[in-house]
Order: sequence, then structure tokens, then C-alpha cells
Amino acid sequence: MNNENSRKNFYWIGTIIIVVLSVFGIYECYKVKAYRQTLEDTYNRAFFELSDYVDDIETLLAKSMLITSPSEMATLSQELSVQASSAKSCLAQLPITEVQLDNTAKFLSQVGDYTYSLSQSLINKKAIQESDYEKLNSLSSYAASLNQSLDKVADSVYKGTLHFGRNADISLQKVAYAANSSPFSAIEKEFGEYPSLIYDGPFSEHIEGIKPKMTENCSELTQQQAAGKVEKFFGVSADSVTYQGESQNSNMDCYVFKCIKDKAENRVSITKCGGFVTYFINNRKVRSEKLSVDEAISAALKFLDEKGFKNMQSSYYEKRNGIATVNFAYKQKNVICYSDLIKVKVALDNGEIVGMEAHGYIMNHTVRDIRKPVLTKQDARDRVSRHLSIDTVNIALIPKDSKKEVLCYEFKGTSNDKNFLIYINAETGNEEDIQLLIESEDGILTI
Repeated sequence: MNNENSRKNFYWIGTIIIVVLSVFGIYECYKVKAYRQTLEDTYNRAFFELSDYVDDIETLLAKSMLITSPSEMATLSQELSVQASSAKSCLAQLPITEVQLDNTAKFLSQVGDYTYSLSQSLINKKAIQESDYEKLNSLSSYAASLNQSLDKVADSVYKGTLHFGRNADISLQKVAYAANSSPFSAIEKEFGEYPSLIYDGPFSEHIEGIKPKMTENCSELTQQQAAGKVEKFFGVSADSVTYQGESQNSNMDCYVFKCIKDKAENRVSITKCGGFVTYFINNRKVRSEKLSVDEAISAALKFLDEKGFKNMQSSYYEKRNGIATVNFAYKQKNVICYSDLIKVKVALDNGEIVGMEAHGYIMNHTVRDIRKPVLTKQDARDRVSRHLSIDTVNIALIPKDSKKEVLCYEFKGTSNDKNFLIYINAETGNEEDIQLLIESEDGILTI
């Protein structure tokens, strides 16, 4: 009798376990199905929003061909920038891994940026040239082509022949179709002949092709010659320098080395052409602060002078973990050249230089032909807001997004207990930039 009861109990326990496991399995399948559907809905929403934004871009570009008013062009360029930025965001959300949409993304980056540059030309009383209208017409044609291609993809989604994320590996979020059958391959192909746009803007084609000024006409060093440059820079023997590889950064090909000095390890990057040190870093711990910031700046200036970086002027600094990072700009006579930037890291326990970054200096440093300002200092001062109480005035070359430099008067002053820098174009009198100085016991920075 007891054996029969035991068998019944075992039967019911087994049945309950099977039922529980079945319910759990069904629930998990439902969760996976629901997740896949949610994922597909998210992709669909991003795609259709992308399509709407591109439709708006096409319309706005068509309007741009008829605009002559600076205010209207400024308004249109702002709208285009918003639509293009939103379109790029939607494009990034789509599970497209089988094709690189570089040209499509470049088009969306440039479209608002280019019309903004035209609006600035109109504001500065420069007429839009016929070549500019030709570029606008070209952009409009590409927008129309992209719009038509997206419409075809939309038709496939509506008909159910294309599903974003369907039958895909959820963890990798890959699209379920092959690369050669992807509709986005056809879209990117449309941009195969996309023209180069040269204009005053951060996404202009010419920026990608900018070469470092200091390496112009310099011969390429061998790995061994570059190692010799590292030995000389640090004052060490050959057995202290070890080759680590190569790197490329903004058209600046470099060798990378490890250098041991005073038992500390330094990672060093040096240009292949010319053998200039672009950066080095020593990650030793700094456990106390014995030096003032002024003493750190003096140590950094002495280091720069010894390494051949002459006429450098300190500007801003930041303290963190016992290290002061000081920004220096080159000064040509009385003009501060902010493009020629070097950052130096100084250990506040003993004044050792534990890092340097000279990428901006190597990219931009040259002897400039600086013309005499058209405006006098007083003319420029008259263009500054009366709400700024001016403390000091300098003259400086400041870099714009287009990488061009503009000669300006730099006015430092206070307004509502905050410190500001205002830059007035020394030729046109336009207000080129306003920087807020953030000052604390940990540093002086600008935003």
C-alpha cells in the first residue's frame, strides 16, 4: 500500500514539474517573441522617422535655391541642421552591419553645415556665388535620390517582404538578409559619385586632407632613426627604447615607442616625417602636492624651451590627481596663436614633466604673415557689449571650425561676477566668439 502511494505521489510530483516547466517554457518563448516584436517596432519607427526627415531635407534644399535674405537663409540652415542631425540619429539606430553608409552619413553631416556657411556669407554681406547654387542643386538632387530609395525600402516594409531584425541574432542585432541583397547597399551606391564640398565648416572635405604644417617637406624617418629621436628627447641610451608599433591620427603617421627613464615607463608617439614627438605619457602615481601652479607653469616653460618650443605663453590649466595640465600657445611677436597648442603635465610633488601633447602645435605651427589690424583697439572695444567690464586686451589668431584662423582682439573682463573672453574680428568688427572662464582652485578652463 505504501509503495502504491509512493508511486502516486511520484507521478503527481512529476506531472507538476512537467507542467511548471512547460508553462515556464511557453512564458520564455512569449518573452522572446515579444522582445523581437518590440525590437522590430523600434527599428521600423527609426526607419520611418528617417524617411520623414529626408523628405523635409529635400523640401528645404529646394527652397534654398530661391533665398537671398540672410535671415531666411539662417532660419533654413538651422532647420536643415536639426532635420539632418535627427536623420543621422535614426540611421544609427538601424541594424545595418553588412554595409558601411559612410557617404550617406557624410551627406547628412554636410547638408546643414553647408547652408549655414552660406547664411554666414550673406550676414557678412557676401553674395552667394553661382557655384554655391550649383552645389545646392547637387545636394537637392542627392536628397531627392535618397528620398526615392527610402520610399522603395518603405514599400518592402509595408508589403512584409522586409523585416528589420526578423530572424536575427538578438544579441548581435544583425539584419537577416545577405549583404548583396541589402536595400541599403543600393542607397550607399547612389552616393558613389557624391561630390567634394569645400566650404567654411567643420564637415568640409578639405579638413580631412589637411596635412601637418611642421612635417611639410620633411623626409620620412626609418624606425631606427625615430628611435634615435626618442633617445635624444629623453636623454637615454638605445637599450632604454623599445618599438611598440605604428599609429595614424589626423593624417599624421607615427611610430610608437616605450621609453624607460629613471625606472619609469613612458609611452611615446613620434611622427614618421620629421621625427617630432606628438605626445608622451608617464603614468606614475603622484601622492602629494608640494608645488604651486605658478611653479608648475615655470617648470613646464623651462621644459618647452629646452625641447625647442620657443615663445610659448601659458593660458589655462587643470589640476587632477596631483598633476597640473597646463595649456600653452605660441606667441608670434605680440599675437597669440591659439592653434599652436601644447599641453604639458607637471607632477606637483617634484615638478617632473610626466606628459606632453603637441598634436595641435605640429599640425598648425608655422611663421605666419600676420597683417596689421584694420580696426584700432578702441574701434574693437566699441563693439564689445557695455555689460562687460574689460580688464585686459590682447590680439590673437583664433581657429574657426573650418580650420581657418581669424585675427581678433581678445577682451577679458567680467559680467555679473563671471569672467569672459570676447573675440572681435580685427578686420570686420564682427563678434567671432565668446568664452566663459570657469575658475576654481582646481584650474581655469573655458566653455
